[in-house]
Amino acid sequence: MGMKKAASLKTAFWRFLFMLLGGLLGAVAIPFLLMTVSTTFGLTTYGDYSEIRANELAPILAATPDLSDVQIPMGIEYALLDKNYQLIETTLDENELEQAMRYATTGASDQNLQKRYLLVTRENEYVVLQYYIGAQYTNEWLNEHLPSPDILLIVLIAAGGIFVCLFLTTRFAKKLRLQLVPLFEATSEVAKQNLDFEVGHSNIKEFEDVLASFSRMKESLKSSLEQQWKAEQMQKEQIAALAHDLKTPLTVIQGNADLISETELDEEQRLYAEYISNSSEQMQLYIRTLIDISRAATGYQLRMENVDLPAYVEQLRGQIDALCQTKKIGLQMEIEHLPALLSADKLLLERAIMNVVNNALDYSPQDSYISISITGNKGCLQISVTDAGPGFSQEDLLHAEEQFYMADHSRSSNLHFGMGLFITKSIVRQHGGQLILNNSKKTGGAQVTISIPF
Repeated sequence: MGMKKAASLKTAFWRFLFMLLGGLLGAVAIPFLLMTVSTTFGLTTYGDYSEIRANELAPILAATPDLSDVQIPMGIEYALLDKNYQLIETTLDENELEQAMRYATTGASDQNLQKRYLLVTRENEYVVLQYYIGAQYTNEWLNEHLPSPDILLIVLIAAGGIFVCLFLTTRFAKKLRLQLVPLFEATSEVAKQNLDFEVGHSNIKEFEDVLASFSRMKESLKSSLEQQWKAEQMQKEQIAALAHDLKTPLTVIQGNADLISETELDEEQRLYAEYISNSSEQMQLYIRTLIDISRAATGYQLRMENVDLPAYVEQLRGQIDALCQTKKIGLQMEIEHLPALLSADKLLLERAIMNVVNNALDYSPQDSYISISITGNKGCLQISVTDAGPGFSQEDLLHAEEQFYMADHSRSSNLHFGMGLFITKSIVRQHGGQLILNNSKKTGGAQVTISIPF
């Protein structure tokens, strides 16, 4: 099914404007139509109804001797005066009567009011009629409890206009947002570092142009990153190969240094031989670090097996206890709810755990202790190591798992090269788990938790 032809943003706005004008015309026309219908069915009167009836009533009042014989239509009030303008009877209230008396004596009235007056001369009396200019309800109760039909008409037009503006604007904004959804989704995928997706389409030409441009940018970025990744992979493989190749001549150097040390040497020669031997050992450490970097970055080759977990934990306990004793640091270990078996690469997992333990020992002051908790909880094996050191800083929490990151040198070993937690994280992730860093509320020290699913 082909995509609907895209319209321009200008066309969309013109369409919205025409719909808005049509809606506003409807908001005006419908109240007028309702008012016309109500007048047709006798629910309301026309605006000049009272004026017409008052003019029709005037000659009747002038010719009828007894005023009680005349039926005053709805919407018309009156005041009966003698020839000296003294009040005989009235249906007007006090304020209205004052205006009627002023009209009778001076002929003046407030033209701004809807109330109008008409003076009828009888043989011995005057009648001042008060009538309304404007529509009225034919039901007295409605006249008393509702605003006049004219005011109600204005209210309905205003309410209808506001409703039309809000409804159409909200609808138009929602349609525009729907057209932008593919762009939001595309930016969200890029933010998640995912470039393997299809960019959607929009029915608005300008938005479709942006999406097409975004799609081209995404493909270019994907191609560039793939080339960069391949180059990095090749570089890592070359470094790993070079590190392995360096081991052979280094072994030769170390072996010859050992042989020289076994011969008769004077003090200066022996010192030089020691320099060679120490430097050789340091180079071996650098080579092992290079190999670790390449393996952690490219991923270890896991040798998965079903590990007898209780026995494995006891073996770890022995190693950790021996390390703690050499560094004069106490050990508190809590083990509970262990599953019988765990599918894992036991050597790599042991390395990950011991990396964390070694970090905790390095950061803990002498005569303090480290706490280790190993529990099976909600389908995960959780190994939590807490030290009594100064804990992680905010920067540590953000970057401690990164390659080559080292915290304050007063807390760090010069031999770690910032690789311990990076390697641990790589191993844990390959086991489908996660590494969690925080600070212990109890000791204030660093707390590192390895979580691996059973």
